[in-house]
Amino acid sequence: MRSGPPFTGAKQKTPNGVHYLNVKMRAKTAQRKRQRLLGQLCALTLIVAVGCGLVWFGLNKALDKFFFSNPAYSLCELEVELDGVMTIEDFLAETGVQEGDNIFRIDIAAMDNKLRGIPMVENVRIERIMPGRVEIALTRRTPVAWVSKEPNASAVYDPSSMTLVDDSGFLMKPRILQQEYHQLPIIYGVKVNEIEEGGLLEGDDLKNALALLREARIQPKSLLLIRSLNISKGYCIDALTDQNTRIKFASGDFATQLLKLQRLLEHCRDTGREMESVNLMVAKNTPVKFVMAAPPQPVSEKQKTIPQKSKPRRN
Repeated sequence: MRSGPPFTGAKQKTPNGVHYLNVKMRAKTAQRKRQRLLGQLCALTLIVAVGCGLVWFGLNKALDKFFFSNPAYSLCELEVELDGVMTIEDFLAETGVQEGDNIFRIDIAAMDNKLRGIPMVENVRIERIMPGRVEIALTRRTPVAWVSKEPNASAVYDPSSMTLVDDSGFLMKPRILQQEYHQLPIIYGVKVNEIEEGGLLEGDDLKNALALLREARIQPKSLLLIRSLNISKGYCIDALTDQNTRIKFASGDFATQLLKLQRLLEHCRDTGREMESVNLMVAKNTPVKFVMAAPPQPVSEKQKTIPQKSKPRRN
C-alpha cells in the first residue's frame, strides 16, 4: 500500500452530506503567485529602463562636453581640391561647411552623398583630421566629346546648349567650362529624348561613336583630328576632321579603318595633297577624293610687255 500525504484535491464530505473538490484555495494561491511574479518583473524592467536612460543621458552629456561642444575641435583648417568641378564659393554653398563648425557635427556621409550627386564628380575623398582639420578632394569625370541636340554640324557652336559625355556614355554639364573642352569633338544625330544630364546613353550608335573616338586616341602618331561625328544614319558614322575632310566609317572594326586612314593621311602629308573625302566602308579600292589644286594665275598682257632692265656694265 502506497503511503504519503493526503490528496488535497480529493472529494470531501460536508456535514450535510454533500461532496465537493477542494480546488478553490489552490486557485487563489496560484493567482497570488502570478501577480507577485508579474509585479517583480515590471519593477525590474522599470529599474533597467531608468538605469539605461541615466547612462544614455550621462554619456550624451559627456560626449557633448568633451567632443561636440569642445572648442578644441572647431574647424580651423579646410583643405579643398575641387579639380575644376566648381569654385570654392559654390562648394561652400553646396555643402554648408563653415569655419568654426565642430568637426564631429559635420555629417561626412551626407556631404559625400551630396557631392557624388553632382554629375561632373567621379570620386570624392573626405578625411577628418584631429583636432580641427578636414580634407576634401574631388575627382572630375573625363569627357571625351560633346553631345548636341542638333541633327547635323550646320548648327552654331554653343556649349551651353550641349552636354558632355565620358567614355562610358555618362552625360554631364560642366559648371566651369575648361579650355580643353573646346577642343572636343561634337556628336550629332542623337535622339533628343535620350539626352539627360546624369544619365547614360545606351544606344548602339553612340557606343560605336565612343568606340571610334577611343580607338583614335590610342593610335600611335595619329594624324587624325576629328571635329564632329554624325550618327543619325545608323549604318555608318560620318566624321568631319579639322582639315574639313569628310570620312565615312563603317560601324565596326575601327582599328583596321583607322590604320588605312593613317596611311592615306601620311601620303597626303608627304605629297602635299589634301583629301576632300574618303569612304572607309569599302574594304578594297577605297574611294578617295582629293582637293583639286588651284590653277596657276594667268600672266597679264601688261606683264608680258614690260621690258626687263639690263644691268649696267662696269668699266
